[in-house]
Amino acid sequence: MTVTLLCVVAALLVTLSNPTGDSPVFARDPQLFPEQIFAAEGKVTLLRAHDVGTGFGPPADFIDAEVVVRLDSQPGRSFGFQLRNDTNEGARRAMLNLLRDAFNHNWTVRIDYVDSGGNNSLLLRTTILPSYDIYLPLVIK
Repeated sequence: MTVTLLCVVAALLVTLSNPTGDSPVFARDPQLFPEQIFAAEGKVTLLRAHDVGTGFGPPADFIDAEVVVRLDSQPGRSFGFQLRNDTNEGARRAMLNLLRDAFNHNWTVRIDYVDSGGNNSLLLRTTILPSYDIYLPLVIK
């Protein structure tokens, strides 16, 4: 009975602490989880790359990132990651390539990000989601 009650309370906390509609991986309680990881899906509406160290956003909502992306499903929000000559360079370059392909072909992506509490967040992972459109072959006789 106690375990069931704890599970219900935990599920309720996750539901109530998610006003933005993002898919929570952790509950939105900064006391419990200072770094909250969330996911969002949508079409890429902006893909920006700029010089190392110039960052993005106002001082109160600044992210130290060289690549910035926006999604149609998250108006007013931006997500970014660093693209530097370090151990993460290969993975980050692959993320940039996926985002570029998604932008060019209007594909839907899923991103995982650390929610900083502001409008700008650090991007962790990028996935291109499959399209369920059915394309029939054209047969010419």
